Amino acid sequence: MNRCRLALFFPTVAVLVWAAACTKDNPTTPTAPSCSFSITPLVTTTFAAEGGTGTIAVTAGSGCAWTATSGATFVTITQGASGTSNGSVAFTVAANAGADRTAILTIAGSTVSLTQRAATSTPTGTLSAPTAKAPVGGVAVDPGRPTLVVNNAAATGTVGPVTYRFEISDTSSFPADPVRTFTVDGVAQGSGTTGWVVNHDLGANVLWYWHARATTGTVTTAYSATDTFNTGTSCTFALSPSSAAVGLSAATGTITVTTTSACSWTATSNDAFITVTTGASGAGTGTLSYTVAANSGAARTGTLTIAGQTFTVAQAGSSSSTGIVAAFQLFDPGSQQGATTECRIRSASGAPTTCTLQSTSFTLGTNAVVSYSWNVQYTYDTVKTFTGTSPTLAITDVCGTLPNTIATTDGASQPLSVSLTVTDNLGATATAISGTGSQAPLVMRFFVCGS
Repeated sequence: MNRCRLALFFPTVAVLVWAAACTKDNPTTPTAPSCSFSITPLVTTTFAAEGGTGTIAVTAGSGCAWTATSGATFVTITQGASGTSNGSVAFTVAANAGADRTAILTIAGSTVSLTQRAATSTPTGTLSAPTAKAPVGGVAVDPGRPTLVVNNAAATGTVGPVTYRFEISDTSSFPADPVRTFTVDGVAQGSGTTGWVVNHDLGANVLWYWHARATTGTVTTAYSATDTFNTGTSCTFALSPSSAAVGLSAATGTITVTTTSACSWTATSNDAFITVTTGASGAGTGTLSYTVAANSGAARTGTLTIAGQTFTVAQAGSSSSTGIVAAFQLFDPGSQQGATTECRIRSASGAPTTCTLQSTSFTLGTNAVVSYSWNVQYTYDTVKTFTGTSPTLAITDVCGTLPNTIATTDGASQPLSVSLTVTDNLGATATAISGTGSQAPLVMRFFVCGS
């Protein structure tokens, strides 16, 4: 104010000084730039359940600042959360495991609405329990290894591959005892029905219980209703005599078949000069008769098949008065009646099991068998050999103890090789070999102790 008063005394200078002074006391305020913003619309604002990414362009004047925020946790700003002038905002949409949802992005004062679809769920298929088809209702089946068959489990929706578990036991409670309950898993489903061959020999005269269930690994059904069947009597047969030797003239003979009353059998001739005249079939113990035609040629042998066993008839020839025939049979008195084709090494206590080979060799004349030479071999963990010079030969072994054995709970099978050479008083010899000629193949069965 004093400087302005001085201007009254110094007019010319005062004008200049006053102008300058007044200018300093009243400075000019800069004008802020005018900012406007725009964003480029998204091509898509709807995302699938799998999620995805997007980018939004921001147009702004020079020096104009802006920010970008997400109003939902499943959308994340990955680039351009803030900026000045032109720029862009990048974001990520997370995968959706639930229902439809939305999110709001606020960018430079504008809003963008995003929508994400719900996850598409595939309905889980369902399975109903299978139903037993055979054997059912207490029906009688032969002992051994029957096939259990179920009608397949009915499915709705998509279930994928189906497999089955079967259980069979001698009691309806199906105890977790491998000696009494036999099981299997993973039997692939068949077409319409699914079957399983029981993996153990089933004993005779037992009522067996069984059931099955189906599974996809995700969906497992209940067991089928428990059903039953009976294993009937195990039929064994003994022939007496077990062979015959006749002269060159016509001859007749009688054979006794010994078995239980429920077991049926038949008898057929395998050679034209031997004829079954009576008793070609029967049930239980019975007899049959046969005739042998006269022989005008060389000595010959023929056979009858009776109850699955071979009966050998040796007939002298017109030009010979002597001859010798080698033959033998296998007996397992501990578990089977009569002659058999398998020796079962089996014991509940681990005691040794003995089977017996018996020579049924004979001569065709006045000559006589004077010596025997047995050679027997089989493999049971190691190769085992038995030899002997008597009319009979004992084979003794013991059941197996896991894990150091090839024995199994259902009886591992190994070939039994038997050779018998007999010599008569005239020096003639004959040899019989298992699985050759009229001699049936023989096997050893090795069981784990207690099975």
